Amino acid sequence: MTWLEFITNLFIEALLFLKNYLFFPGDGVTFSLLRIASLAIAFTISGAIIVFMSQSAVLKHMGPQAKRFKAYGVASISGVILAVCSCSVLPIFASIRKKGAGIGPAIAFLFSGPAINVLALTLTFTDIGADIAIARVIGAVLLAFVIGWIMFFIFRKSEIQDTKNSPFMVLEDDKKGHKLWQIILFFATLFAILIFGVYRPLPTLFLIGLLVLQLVLFFTKEDVKEWLYETSILTKKILPLFIVGVFIAGILNALITPQMLVDFVGNNTYQSNIIASMIGSLMYFATLTEVPIVKTLLENGMHRGPATALLLAGPSLSIPNMIIITKVIGVKRTLTYVALVVVFAAMVGLIAGYVYYI
Repeated sequence: MTWLEFITNLFIEALLFLKNYLFFPGDGVTFSLLRIASLAIAFTISGAIIVFMSQSAVLKHMGPQAKRFKAYGVASISGVILAVCSCSVLPIFASIRKKGAGIGPAIAFLFSGPAINVLALTLTFTDIGADIAIARVIGAVLLAFVIGWIMFFIFRKSEIQDTKNSPFMVLEDDKKGHKLWQIILFFATLFAILIFGVYRPLPTLFLIGLLVLQLVLFFTKEDVKEWLYETSILTKKILPLFIVGVFIAGILNALITPQMLVDFVGNNTYQSNIIASMIGSLMYFATLTEVPIVKTLLENGMHRGPATALLLAGPSLSIPNMIIITKVIGVKRTLTYVALVVVFAAMVGLIAGYVYYI
């Protein structure tokens, strides 16, 4: 095979990877718009957070001046209700950050969100086992705390400066006169569509009808226009970068085979866990796909310790994530975040690997 043929094959594999991601998310054969619908809903939720979420509430619970234990606690466990992969968490992360959330809580949310969503945890329990599933939950929440705290500590000076210059620091009630229960019902409906509606036609129609009714009764035309505008701005900024990132991930996916992983991660050493964590951070895992992949690796000789490290680092990082996160928080902070995830995911994998066999 010539270099030209090799590059051409890689290009074709990346295009196929991108096509399957967008239109064949299940088995690679059955056409589905499920993933596109999920991404679209995630973008609308992020736009709604910018427009309708109380600025003072965000700053109270997750802002730089919030009580840290509470802020990190809220950020670390909030991802459990999201049945989305890391790509769909990204626009929400961007909007939370824009709204004034501190770097530590925002990073804690970014890390834990894709790792502890209900669907992924359920499939981990049923397909891989309770031991790895429990380690995944505990590890994700604890690491969200630790990594968030370290990020704040490292960048606390620039964070304070950003806070002083931020237009989002005005602690006023910015819910535009809406009642609290209306805002709660509105967001509950959006998240219900994201979690349940896109999987079944009837719940989708009911929830969309409920959403339209709320827009008519509770919101003005200006509210809706502002919501759609913010959603479109986020989509234009993030979606093209994400598509490029998935294409790059498709190239890596073609180059790195499961057997290559098994050769290096068949035992529970820190080196094996680092390798699993590093490769997991580069490869793209759509939500739930990491479970069958890791299950296959385990069946082919992968140790359960590195498997845990891969399950922690994989959903939390990928080439698409890194590109978009860089746009939100900058290169230096992104590289620091990536390094922390790789190192600490490997540490948790190593510890879990020993616990599994006690």
